[in-house]
Amino acid sequence: MNINLKLQLVTIVPLVLALSAVLFVTQVQYQSLSEQTVAEYRHSVIKHRKEELRNYVNIAEGAIEHIYQNKSLNEEEAQALVKQILTNMRFGEDGYFFAYELDGTALVVAGQEWRIGKNWLELEDINGTKLIRGLIDKAQGGGGYLNYVFNQPSKGGDDAKKIGYSRALDDWQWMIGTGVYIDDIEQETSLLSTSIGKHISSTSIMTLIIGLIAVIAIFVSGQFIRFSEKKLANRKLRELNERIFQTQEEECKRVSRELHDGISQTIAAARFSLETAQLKQQNNSDSSFEMDRSMELICKIMGDIRAISHQLHPGLLEDYGLGAALEELGRDFSQRTEIEVKVGRLSIRNILSTEVKTALYRIAQESLTNIERHANATKVILTLKLTPGWLVLEIIDDGHGFDYQCYDKGKDKKNKAHQGIGLRNMKERLSFYQGDLTVKSEKGGTTVLARIPQSQLRYNASNASENSSEGEEYD
Repeated sequence: MNINLKLQLVTIVPLVLALSAVLFVTQVQYQSLSEQTVAEYRHSVIKHRKEELRNYVNIAEGAIEHIYQNKSLNEEEAQALVKQILTNMRFGEDGYFFAYELDGTALVVAGQEWRIGKNWLELEDINGTKLIRGLIDKAQGGGGYLNYVFNQPSKGGDDAKKIGYSRALDDWQWMIGTGVYIDDIEQETSLLSTSIGKHISSTSIMTLIIGLIAVIAIFVSGQFIRFSEKKLANRKLRELNERIFQTQEEECKRVSRELHDGISQTIAAARFSLETAQLKQQNNSDSSFEMDRSMELICKIMGDIRAISHQLHPGLLEDYGLGAALEELGRDFSQRTEIEVKVGRLSIRNILSTEVKTALYRIAQESLTNIERHANATKVILTLKLTPGWLVLEIIDDGHGFDYQCYDKGKDKKNKAHQGIGLRNMKERLSFYQGDLTVKSEKGGTTVLARIPQSQLRYNASNASENSSEGEEYD
């Protein structure tokens, strides 16, 4: 499994887990909200029904009040009139009034006249509730409600849940009341619960679909970015290979030019001097001048070879460190170009790896080469120093400068190719060590700052000191 796929999985798996958690929490919350909504609806409807029952009983009391309070009527006649009124008062299909003596004897049960005259005080419903005794107790307590199960006339006498409300007629020792069946409430709450459940399911499905679309979009985007990054990386790799080939070609040309223009000519001159000396010796003539001349040329050839070898890989860098190598680089540059070079060394002890030393040395070498070719400078200051968190190589010249912003942002391929050998080569060397390159150029000169973070060194360089003349350097 490649790293890109692993990164995509690291991105997608938490999203899938988060989506699953959201769906689970949402389901739990929706279920809780559904139950709460259904319970509140049921409570509200039952409360409304209880208020209706109270109102119905108030209406019944109002209908019989003139008889109940009329003391001029015979009590039996008055009770007969009240029974007749209560029997005739109906509301709805199953709404009727009932009346019982406080001992449980039925007086009025509309539609169920067979109950009249019998004592039902100990009557129990299927749940064991003594409904008549309960209603009488509520009535004697000033009026109240009772939940019980009773036969429902509209359903052929089948049992159904009911709420009853009763009050007492104390003068007659009666209990009157009415009730309402609540099976329709259970049906309504069941329908409401089913409807809410369907809504929750549809919402969860929509959330799941949106989540899946998001996961697919992230996956597709990741694949697209992966493809784009791969394409960009391949293009950069090709450009880097081209720059490497160009750099190698330039180096080969430079070495070839050095060999052809310098060493080859000197070897030819040495050979000519040796041949002349050989001819003079054959003629018994003095050849000491030609031999001396040949020795001088051979010494020059050795010096040129050492110079080329030093430019390819300076031995001082390995043996004495970066500071000594920079001093020799500046000295050789000054001797060759007659440009004054001042090197500020940093006395540091064993904090630079060979790769970092080589990178900084090549940056200094490339900067001096650019100064020689383009700057027309008379003085160069090359300094290696430590700032908080950074190891800094600074190269300053007093040349005529150049427009770095225009040069850095230029679209011209020829400029880009040149930059690949020069400044871009420096940037890439530094980027490998998380460093950066800053170039400030104006008419009065150019400053190049190459910085490498101390985190890339062997250890924190707190024991380093800027001292150009004291102490040995082991970097």
